[in-house]
Amino acid sequence: MRQMTPTHCNARASCNAWASVTIRAMPTPAERVVELRAEIDRHNRLYYVEAAPQISDRDFDDLLKELEQLEAEHPDLVTPDSPTQRVGGEPIDGFQTVEHARPMLSIDNTYDRDDLLKWHDRVVKGLGGEDDLFGGDNAGGVRYVCEPKVDGVALSLRYEAGHLVRALSRGDGQRGDDITHNVRTMRAVPLTLDTGEAKPPAVFEARGEVFMTDAEFTRLNKQRVADGQEPFKNPRNCTAGTLKQLDPRIVAQRSLRFYAHGRGECDPDPYETQTGFLEAARAFGLPTNPETKTLDSTDAVWDYIEGFAQRRGELDYETDGVVIKVDSIAQQDELGVRSKSPRWCIAYKYAAEQATTKLLRVDWQVGKTGKLTPRATMQPVDLAGTTVQHATLHNFGEITRKDIRIGDEVVIEKAGEIIPQVMRVVVESRGKDVKPIEPPTRCPECEADVEVEHDGDEKETARYCSNPECPAQLRERLIHFAGRDQMDIEGLGEKVVIQLTEAGLVKSFGDLFTLHTKRDDVLELERMGEKKADNLFAGLESAKSRGLSRVMAGLGVRHVGRTASRIIAGHYGSIDALMEATKEEIETFEVDGEKSGIGPEIASSLHQFLHSEAGRHVIDELREAGVDLTESARATEVAAPRGDNVFSGKKIVLTGTLESFGRKELTERLEAFGAKVSGSVSAKTDLVIAGEKAGSKLDKANKLGVEVWDESALVEALGET
Repeated sequence: MRQMTPTHCNARASCNAWASVTIRAMPTPAERVVELRAEIDRHNRLYYVEAAPQISDRDFDDLLKELEQLEAEHPDLVTPDSPTQRVGGEPIDGFQTVEHARPMLSIDNTYDRDDLLKWHDRVVKGLGGEDDLFGGDNAGGVRYVCEPKVDGVALSLRYEAGHLVRALSRGDGQRGDDITHNVRTMRAVPLTLDTGEAKPPAVFEARGEVFMTDAEFTRLNKQRVADGQEPFKNPRNCTAGTLKQLDPRIVAQRSLRFYAHGRGECDPDPYETQTGFLEAARAFGLPTNPETKTLDSTDAVWDYIEGFAQRRGELDYETDGVVIKVDSIAQQDELGVRSKSPRWCIAYKYAAEQATTKLLRVDWQVGKTGKLTPRATMQPVDLAGTTVQHATLHNFGEITRKDIRIGDEVVIEKAGEIIPQVMRVVVESRGKDVKPIEPPTRCPECEADVEVEHDGDEKETARYCSNPECPAQLRERLIHFAGRDQMDIEGLGEKVVIQLTEAGLVKSFGDLFTLHTKRDDVLELERMGEKKADNLFAGLESAKSRGLSRVMAGLGVRHVGRTASRIIAGHYGSIDALMEATKEEIETFEVDGEKSGIGPEIASSLHQFLHSEAGRHVIDELREAGVDLTESARATEVAAPRGDNVFSGKKIVLTGTLESFGRKELTERLEAFGAKVSGSVSAKTDLVIAGEKAGSKLDKANKLGVEVWDESALVEALGET
């Protein structure tokens, strides 16, 4: 409180009266700093948590400026959790990857009421309830929490003793990027937890979603256009790009929001329900979604889904569905998790948006394994918040099955709202000028012969370039090798790989690690300055110590992905031990007394590569360049988590027509992951994968309560395995 003093005193009485008033002394700078911080934190809570602001933005800025001025005059009063420290420090050199205390799993999706009820039935069965519980009374004794599925970016916040110590992105679910420097600039995230009513646990992790409001997205794009820059495509991409900024001052200029929706590590963990955890998070000052509801029946859950579908367009942020969670944490623990998702949680996704456009041409792209993939170029069309001009056609077999022709009007959709694909042709609008799509008989890059692959029904499933030294294959293999989930080479993005290969500076994996000896040649590349080159060389040097599992995953050996690489490298420990192993030994070794899940296809492909002339040459080059071809003890310990492979040990039945896979191809892939593919559905069946025109097998699976996946769920699982 400011001290008040009279300007003059003409009478003794008046002076005596003034002297009788108790005057509060001016607060010291330290006291005023404490007052201002408390006031700023209170208004942040009112704005982001209570949605009940009491002052204008200008008044809030005045409080912040007063605090900044006091701290500038008294630097000793500055603390890390002061609101002034949100403005962002100096740019960082890169992101550190940190292991999550508890995995950040993804969520299974469902798209209709029947599937939702089947999930509820599995939940009740998993808790020991009766089989037939499709009614609305929820006789299984399960309560659910429903909340909007915000279309944002997953974030984990870790507080220790009430102070924010780390913010991690989801990453691969096991490890994420440390983006604390950026998250600290977000006013929606408290730097310290409010301990007014209840003391938070010593360790308190909240998981949630970072997003950008439509209003902020519009404001930002208007500014970018005014500055002569390209506008962002959609709020989610903008949010993801913002969180990956190396300069936190840029993040501070964008009003990112946050909703907490789940818990990570809590020690001690006093929470008995999801509802209770969210109430605690809110009490501590973390924003939670006001649309969240706790419901007692599946009928109420469906009413929520239908009701939210009507009002989601009124919200100032993007949503694509509703997340449903079992409320009881004890029940969550009893239900457990699969390799990639909890059994106690599911997302109901609203139907994907579709659009109609014209197919202009088809180009064939060469992948790292030599596979030729048709890529459609269409007239640009807006779809789900982005402008779409390209889509995948999967393979020539699909082109034939859907009778797609150049010049056709086609309906496109985003698969999982990510990858655009052509769903069907608008046959009734087909003109006379349409042209058939001709399959390539020679590689579009190197002119080598093309090999055609068929399934058991003689339907075409893929085409491959027959030349192992094809420049396009090398380019794609190098891009894959340098990727984040493989060798994670800082500075070696797609454009740099293209420059290096086109200039002839890199012709193999080993060439990457001797690139520093060609510094002058590298500096001659377009837009390659001293600092950029030094960052590239440093990234390559750092990548040498990634270990055997990363190297194996990066080499792009057919059928050998991240999971198989971790399991195999963890077991053998070094490339030398692995090369001494027979194909049969790779296929049959055990981990912790159980089969490893490495099937005959993976074992055969890996063994063949390691003992081929090309494979031995790659290994020798990497060894000579100083790349670590061993696996550390720590990596060995965690190399084969039992749930890491969602297919291992599962009895799976395929039914119907799948767009992306032939029956034989898919059977071999699933068996390579340790699954047993059967031709009939029984009570012992673990999973049914159903494509279009699925018949009696799907009906039987539904009657038996067997888990059923559509093709999008299969594609997602294969992508994470």
